[in-house]
Amino acid sequence: MSIVFRYLTRQVIISMLAVSGILLLVFMSGRFIKYLADAAAGELAGDVLFQIMAYRFPGFLELILPLGFFIGILLAYGRMYLESEMTVLFACGVSDKQLLMKTLLGSIPVMLVVGAMSLYVSPWGMKKVEGIFNEQRQATEFEMLAPGRFQSLSSGERVTYTEALSEDKRRLEGVFIAEHSEDSKGLTIITAREGSQFIDEETGSRFLVLEDGARFEGLPGQLAYDVTGFEAYG
Repeated sequence: MSIVFRYLTRQVIISMLAVSGILLLVFMSGRFIKYLADAAAGELAGDVLFQIMAYRFPGFLELILPLGFFIGILLAYGRMYLESEMTVLFACGVSDKQLLMKTLLGSIPVMLVVGAMSLYVSPWGMKKVEGIFNEQRQATEFEMLAPGRFQSLSSGERVTYTEALSEDKRRLEGVFIAEHSEDSKGLTIITAREGSQFIDEETGSRFLVLEDGARFEGLPGQLAYDVTGFEAYG
């Protein structure tokens, strides 16, 4: 009977792993595409995407393993019925109750893993993800910028572009900023050769200081624009 038990368990586990792997790939791909879109929109930094997916992995596993185990039983036992292996087992004295008990025994490891995921690992991962999201909400626009890409920041009120960005994200080159006025009718466009981040040591306030550029302010479709050139603009 131990040989039969190992055989049945192996068939179910192999089918479960195959199904769970496919479902996990589909679920995580969909979620990763959503986070990737948020990163492209400037809501998330690109270097935290894989951290978020790693912390979300236990939560996906918690949902997928029971479903994968159920489908694995259907596939494994369905194949065994189709190939008359079940008929041979019943002819050798294996009853429906014994088959059910062996299946339940094989489900104990899955039950323990899912229990650990749902009670401990998954809540811990979600807490880490919430911490990352809170850090991203508090991050400055400098930390959210990606060179060579137009990004909508400040809840869509500002579009920023930079040709190059230093590794510490303190200096920009080739800066373009377009921003709506308070009444959302006028438009302000600022271009600069380079810019840098300035932090007030006393208050901790952050400022963007642009160098060698121009500021254009007016209404789209009209020629009455105010143009201001500057060597330094904060």
